[in-house]
Amino acid sequence: MTETPLPARTLRLLDGFGLDDGRLHVIPAARRLLALLAIRESAVSRATAAALLWPEATTRRAAASLRSTLWRLAKPTGGLVQAADDVLRLRPGVEVDFHLARQLATTVAAPDRVPDAHALSLLKAELLPDWDQPWLTAEQDWWHEARLRALETLSCRFRSTGDRHRAHQAASAAVQSDPLRESAHRMLVELHLADGNPAQAVRQYAEYRHRLRAELGLAPSPEIHRLVRPLLDRRP
Repeated sequence: MTETPLPARTLRLLDGFGLDDGRLHVIPAARRLLALLAIRESAVSRATAAALLWPEATTRRAAASLRSTLWRLAKPTGGLVQAADDVLRLRPGVEVDFHLARQLATTVAAPDRVPDAHALSLLKAELLPDWDQPWLTAEQDWWHEARLRALETLSCRFRSTGDRHRAHQAASAAVQSDPLRESAHRMLVELHLADGNPAQAVRQYAEYRHRLRAELGLAPSPEIHRLVRPLLDRRP
C-alpha cells in the first residue's frame, strides 16, 4: 500500500511567526514549540522542551502542558512534529526561512555566490522580533549581529558588481537595525562619495555624529571623519 505523501510545509520565523504563509493557524503554545524545534534543528528531549516553554510551571504541570500542545498540534499540521524515544523534532522537509537566512549569513562572502534581492530581504529581517522568551534571547542576539555583518558584506559585494542601488539598500538596512553601527554608516558615506553626492555624504556623517554624541557622548572615529574632512574643510 502506497503511503500518502505528507503536504509540504513552510515555517516563517523572520519578522514574525507564520505557518504555510499564514494560512494555517495554531495556538500560541504550539507556535513556541515549533519555533523552538526549528531553531534548535536537532532533536529536543520532552523534558527540555517542557522546561524551556513553561519555565514557571512545576515539572509535572509543564509536561502536561507539552502533551496537550502536541495533541492540539497534531491534527491541523498533519504530523509536523515527530516524537520518538522521548525526544521531539521537526518533521524533515519543512522549509524554515531562518535556516536559509542562517546559511546565507555564513556564505554570503563566498566568491561563487551571486548576491541577489532575495538575500537582501532575508538578511533585513529580525528573528521573531515581538517574542520575549528567555530561551530565544541568545539566538536573537546572535542573529542580530550575524545579519548586520552579512549585510555589510553584501553591500560590498553589490558595490563590486556595480549594483550601487542594492549596495545602498544593504548598508541602509544595517544602519536602520543599528543606528550606532559606525561601519555601516561609513559604507554609506563611501557610497555617496562614489556616486558623486558629497552633500549627502556629509549629511550621513553629521547624522551619525549627532546620534552618537547624543546617546553615548562619544565622537566618531578618525576613519570615518577622514572620509569627509576634505569636504568639511572647504565649507565657509
